[in-house]
Amino acid sequence: MVKALILVKLMFIIFIIMNVNNRSPSIRNIDVALLRAFVAVVESGSMTVASTKLNLTQGAISQQIKRLEDFLQKQLLHRKGGGLVATVDGERLALHAHRMIALNDEVIGLMTAPEFTGLVRLGMPYDVVSPFAAPILLRFSKAYPNVRLELALASTNELKKSLAHGDIDLTLTTESHTPKEAERLFSNDLVWVSAGAGNSHKDVPLSLVMCNDDCQFRPVMVNALKKAGRDWKLTDATRNMDATFAMLQADLGVTALLESTVPESITVLGEDSGLPRLPEFFINLYMSDNLEKDIIEELAQNIRDLFFIWRRPQVSADN
Repeated sequence: MVKALILVKLMFIIFIIMNVNNRSPSIRNIDVALLRAFVAVVESGSMTVASTKLNLTQGAISQQIKRLEDFLQKQLLHRKGGGLVATVDGERLALHAHRMIALNDEVIGLMTAPEFTGLVRLGMPYDVVSPFAAPILLRFSKAYPNVRLELALASTNELKKSLAHGDIDLTLTTESHTPKEAERLFSNDLVWVSAGAGNSHKDVPLSLVMCNDDCQFRPVMVNALKKAGRDWKLTDATRNMDATFAMLQADLGVTALLESTVPESITVLGEDSGLPRLPEFFINLYMSDNLEKDIIEELAQNIRDLFFIWRRPQVSADN
């Protein structure tokens, strides 16, 4: 009798579950290609730029955006200031779209990537390591777990010499221009920085904190101060960005950094600081001539993809 009651209860539970499942709405799937087109337009602010990035016609990009909006029954983009920007719904979608695209690419990469092995050596200047190194290393190591990646830190000039001597396979640099043998990845304003509530920017002479004697920003800072008639002096090179930040936080001087690399613990000095305006700088990519190592190109492409995401939108009028 007890067994019969238990069996009846089980059958009743199964009946309820089947009815619930029968009432469930059909599963809907978002096409990742539509999300990729949407993200490309949001990041660039332009249908034209997005079409170039994805190697599609502008008409194809427009159709993909319309298909996505029809599928979600939401307006995702609108025009503003000559460009295209995300609506409120578009901003909500963009956050999750990045994750879905990244997961899609990670799965495809894991299932289709060649079984690369060996060693690839990447160089990076001291000043860009903090914001950019970890994402690059993480993305590449996930895609190619059997490849050992070495990271060399030095000044831009030292890294270019190491590349020429074959000590590294590719390198990022920070420079005031992009030589013909280099590839421009990122443009950014060079800004003065110091302690949050400090007054070292008012000192006479002005103390300049340097990470290394060969810093690319040093001649730019010095020339700007000379033109402004501002007296200055150099501190000893620290050879370490952590030490540089510690000196800044202690209000022992000021320095210049790319705007996108300034940590939260450091303050960007505005025009009211009395310091002269600094020029734009560029992060460039250099690769070795060792074309036999396909894995070098794979790492370079990973870096290009990430910097495409990080670049500030280049809004075009021909949207």
